[in-house]
Amino acid sequence: MAGVSSRLCAGTEPRRISLVSLETTRTPELLSNNVSAVEPLCPSGTSPDAPAALPSDRVLAAGRFVSLVGENISKIGTLRETLTSLASGWSRRLSLRFFTAVLFLASPWFAISGSIKKSPITIPITVADNLVYAQGRINDSPSLSVVLDTGSSVSIVTPAVAQQIGLRTSGSTQAAGIGHGSNQSLQFLENATLQLGGDHSVLKLDGQRIAILPIGYVADQVGLRTQAFFGSNVFKNFCVTVDYEHRLATFARSCSPCGGSESIPIKILSDTPFVRAEVVAPDGSHVTGLFLLDSGTTGALILSKKFLLAHPQITAGRTPISTPSVTAVGGKIEQKLVRIAGLDVGRFHFNHIIAAVPESSAGMLANSEIAGFIGAEVLRRFTVTWDYAQERMILLPNSDLYDGFEADCSGLRLTVSPPDYTTIRVEAVLPSSPGAKAGLHVGDVVTALDGKRDMQLWRIAEELKKPGTSPVLSIRRDHKDFQVTLHLRRLV
Repeated sequence: MAGVSSRLCAGTEPRRISLVSLETTRTPELLSNNVSAVEPLCPSGTSPDAPAALPSDRVLAAGRFVSLVGENISKIGTLRETLTSLASGWSRRLSLRFFTAVLFLASPWFAISGSIKKSPITIPITVADNLVYAQGRINDSPSLSVVLDTGSSVSIVTPAVAQQIGLRTSGSTQAAGIGHGSNQSLQFLENATLQLGGDHSVLKLDGQRIAILPIGYVADQVGLRTQAFFGSNVFKNFCVTVDYEHRLATFARSCSPCGGSESIPIKILSDTPFVRAEVVAPDGSHVTGLFLLDSGTTGALILSKKFLLAHPQITAGRTPISTPSVTAVGGKIEQKLVRIAGLDVGRFHFNHIIAAVPESSAGMLANSEIAGFIGAEVLRRFTVTWDYAQERMILLPNSDLYDGFEADCSGLRLTVSPPDYTTIRVEAVLPSSPGAKAGLHVGDVVTALDGKRDMQLWRIAEELKKPGTSPVLSIRRDHKDFQVTLHLRRLV
């Protein structure tokens, strides 16, 4: 089977392992003798027989894409030709997503400081709505809240930070979103210095090209200040291990395998990782597709509308449901959610996975060769090592492996606003949903959940993904305080 390590014992047959179902509890028999022979990744300098140095959080509306106005590439046939053409210069037509920028730029030179030359650097991370946040800096900036994002082939900083530290741009273009609204300006700058980590463990990259773009809507919908995305500038120069469970990220010059995981081949196309994966239809048939592996997509899976039209068996008998629209570059974006039979990535099989299907096909999804994105709701179930140099991804299962796939069960879209990101407002209410039946209105302010105040938005969102529970929301409306009980149920 494609994606299974060649290090399996001779004479054994690779076995697919069913990881997730709606009713499944944790199964001790998961790792059989057939798969324990697969060697996982250990940071450089550790023994394959020793425990990994890094033993090994949920869905924003996906498909938030923008296209940069530039050279028309409609005559370019294949994906590789498209990406190669895009890589030849930033003035060509590029694709930029809501969370992550798939901007195909030339590789800058880099320099490294700290102890990375001799040993790996490990830094703490925060996982919020499945996004990986770390502390970083750009040039001489104060400490910034940075998202580590495999789906971004160029790093991004907000205009506010760029202005604060006096960054000077080298060019600009227009970013036209798939939402209905106006274009936004995207600006580039050269020779930036990116840093990750604290005073004693610092990863530093000099001479980097980065982009300036308003990304405030990320923080508005996660509830955590988001000032920059660090993308391929980091991932293509190091082996990067993200330990979602223990909230650690390690950067090393090289990697070596250790026991319990699987090495899955990937292709690095224009500095972003792609994998061949199989979508399972209700009739048991499998459809293979090319997927962007995107740690900056908070959900499990995005499927291209073109891909689904070409393979209608995938959603046969399934009813997609509408969700409240979201705001991104260009305005509002409409999408639907559908629960599909399964997804196979290497030897791992995920049952009843939830896919987002954007109503518009734009950005990367305009390319019929790309089936969609595999997002962080899948990745968080592993300690993931990204080894771009060897074109492989190492998956080491963690204790979240058997978690079911759930989406919002309230029918509410909640947002926060700067500068404090603490006032949580109802932005939209899905008709006939638990939120609508509880009498909630757009503009209501959520002050507490089950009596707990000062909860971050992404933590409340986690609680609203638990079907069969009845959380109590404290609400403020027109200077009046009251409580409502939500009877959560699966909407998809």
